[in-house]
Amino acid sequence: MANILNVKIFLWLSFSVIFLANGLNGDRITEKIYQRIDEGFSCFRRLNGTHQIGCSSSQSGNVGVVHYLEKKADFDWLLETGPDAPYVVLLPPDLFRREHLMTLKNSGKIAGVVVLNQTDTITLRNPAPKPPYSNDLTCPNKITGLYKEDAFSSYCESNPWNPAGDGLLFEDFKFPIYFINETKLNQSCYHKFNRPIEGTPPSYPLCAIELKAFMWAAVDTPTCLRRGRLNMMFNPQPSEYCDPLGNVNIFVPVLAANKSDGPVANRSIIFVSARMDSASIFDGLSVGADSAITGMATLVAITDMIYQFKSNIRDGDIQNVFLVFFNGEAFDYIGSGRMAYDMKNPSQSPLIGLEHVKYWIELGSLAPQAGTKVYLHTDPKSRNETEVDTKVKDLINILLKNRGNLTTESVDASIPLPPASLQSILKKDLSIPGVFISNHKSAFTNQFYNNEWDTFQTISSYKLSKHLAEVARTVSASIYELATGKQMPSNFQVNETLVESTLECYLVNANCSLFNWLLNGRSNLAAEGVLPTYVGVSHGDGAYKALSLRTRHLLAMISGETLDINKTGCINSDHNEIYHYYWLGESESNNASGTCYRSTVKTSHAVSPAFEIENYDWASGEYSSWTESRWETFSVRIFLKASSLQAVSIFVFGVVVLLLSFAVTYWVETNSVLLFPASPEAVAC
Repeated sequence: MANILNVKIFLWLSFSVIFLANGLNGDRITEKIYQRIDEGFSCFRRLNGTHQIGCSSSQSGNVGVVHYLEKKADFDWLLETGPDAPYVVLLPPDLFRREHLMTLKNSGKIAGVVVLNQTDTITLRNPAPKPPYSNDLTCPNKITGLYKEDAFSSYCESNPWNPAGDGLLFEDFKFPIYFINETKLNQSCYHKFNRPIEGTPPSYPLCAIELKAFMWAAVDTPTCLRRGRLNMMFNPQPSEYCDPLGNVNIFVPVLAANKSDGPVANRSIIFVSARMDSASIFDGLSVGADSAITGMATLVAITDMIYQFKSNIRDGDIQNVFLVFFNGEAFDYIGSGRMAYDMKNPSQSPLIGLEHVKYWIELGSLAPQAGTKVYLHTDPKSRNETEVDTKVKDLINILLKNRGNLTTESVDASIPLPPASLQSILKKDLSIPGVFISNHKSAFTNQFYNNEWDTFQTISSYKLSKHLAEVARTVSASIYELATGKQMPSNFQVNETLVESTLECYLVNANCSLFNWLLNGRSNLAAEGVLPTYVGVSHGDGAYKALSLRTRHLLAMISGETLDINKTGCINSDHNEIYHYYWLGESESNNASGTCYRSTVKTSHAVSPAFEIENYDWASGEYSSWTESRWETFSVRIFLKASSLQAVSIFVFGVVVLLLSFAVTYWVETNSVLLFPASPEAVAC
C-alpha cells in the first residue's frame, strides 16, 4: 500500500509541475503561435433611436484566412473560387468603397476587413483614396434638421450638399473592420503564404488573422438603455452597454456679465459659432481638417481680434458678443441642439435666451480648395418675415462691405441652408437673422467630408492661413460695425502667427510648442500626431476630451486677463458664473514659472436633451439620439492556420492519447498488487 501511495503522490506532483510549467510558459507559447499587431484603428458600433450602425466581431473574435484584394479580378476569384472561407480581406484605401464593402458583406464569405495604411505614421497616411470620397450621407443630418418636414426638405435630394457621400458610416456590419499598417499583413502574411499562383489556391498552412472588436450594445438606443437599467437592477456588478454621445460646448462671453447687471435686452447679443467635431468609421481617426478645424481656427483668430476692441462693443445697442464652439454636430447637431434647448427653457439657462440674440454668424468649412471665394448662406423660411429679411440683408451687406481682399458672394435667398448648427437655432426661433459662411455655394468643396482622409494633406495650401486670417478680419470688422455703427480702425489686425500656430497644433502635431505651453509642459498629456475631433461619449476624461481641453485653454489665454498671483492662489480662486481661472505657461522644470489668467471662457453640456426629457419619443428626430457601444478591448493577431484535415487529425490523435492514458491508468490501478508487490518488511508489519 505504501508503494501505491508513493506512486500516486509522484503522479500528482508530476502533473502539478507540468501544469505550473505550462501556466508559467503560456504567454511564451502564445507568442510563438500568434503575432500581435498593436497599432491600428477599429470600426465600432453606434446606435440611434431606431437602429444600429458600425461593426462588431463575435465575443471571442472573428477568424479568417487573409486575402488581398487589389483589383476586380481579385474580387471575382475570392467570391467565385476561393475555397478557404471565411476570409479576412485586405483592401487598399482606393477600394474601401461602399460598393465593394456591400459586395463583401452580402457574399457570406467574409469574417472581417482590414484597410491598409500605406505609410508608417498616421499623420502622413498618404496616398489618400482618389477624391471625392465621403462616408457620410448625401444630405447630412437631414433627420434632425430645420427642413425635415416642409417644402424645402426635397431640395437636397435633387441637389445634394455632399454628392460624394456613400453613407457607409451609417451601415451596419456583422464583422469587424480595421485600419492597420500595410507591411505586417501584406508582405509577411499574404504574399508569403496565401497568394494564389496563376489562380491556383495556395496550400496549407495559410496565414490567418483574428480580429476582436466585440460590441456590447445592439438594436437601438432605447433598447440598449433599457438593457442597461435591467442590468443595474439584477447584476451585483452592473455595467451599462452604451453611453450617449457628448462632450462640451465651449463659449466665450466677450464682456463679463451676471444677473446683478440687470436684465439682458432682447435682440442685443451677437453670436459667432463654429463646429469642433467630425466623424469617421474608425475609432480615433477623425481629423476633420476642413469639416471642423478651418472654422475653429478662424473663430480662434476672431476671438483674438474682438478682444482688441472689446471696450467698443457697447458703443451702440449691442450688449455683448458670444463666441461658441459646438461639439457633436456630425451626429444630428448634438451641441447646438442642446444649447438651443437650454436657451429656450429659462430653467436651463437663466441669463441668456434665444430672445436675446440679434445676429448669428456661423463659420463652416473654409479651406480655399476651389479658390479663395466664400459664400454667405441664409435661411428662406425665416426670411419670409419682412423684419427678419431686412436684418439678414443688413448683415449680408455689412459682411460684403468689410470683405477686404476676399471674394464674397451671397447665395440665392430661395436656397435652404446647408448642414449647419444654425439650423438647430432656427428650429427654436425663426426670428433670428443668421448667416452661414462657407467655401461652397452648392455642393461641398470638401472632397473627404466626415472621412478619415479629411487631413491637412488633402487641403494643404500655402494660402490656407492667410485665407483664414482674411475671413477672420472680415467677420471681426463686420461685428465691429454691427456693434458701433462705424468701420473698424485699421490698427486692429489679425494675428497671422496665431492662425499658423493653431493650424499646426490642430492639423499637424498636437505635441506642438503652443499646446505644451498651455498644458504647463505636462508630458503625460502630450499627444503625438493629430488629436481626433470625434465627439466621444459624455462620461469620463478620455482621449476625446483632449481637443476640448486644449481649445478651452487656448481661448483662456487669448481672452484672459493676467493676474499677479501665484499658482496656489490661481488654482484655489473661486470659479463662478462670471470668471474661471487658468494657470498656464508653467515649465515642467521650473514650477515658479507660469501665469494666472482670469477668463470668461466656460463650457456647457453638449449632450442631447433626448436623454433628459421624460418619455422622449426616440423616433421623432427632434433631437439627436446617438449612443456609442461599450467594448472590452480591441486586438489583432496573425497566425498560421493548418488545414481542416490536419486539425481533425490532431484532435483525433489527442482523443486517442487521452483514452489510452485512461486505459493505462485503469490497468495500473487494477494490477497494482502485481506491479508493486509488498515488501517482506511491510508484510511482517
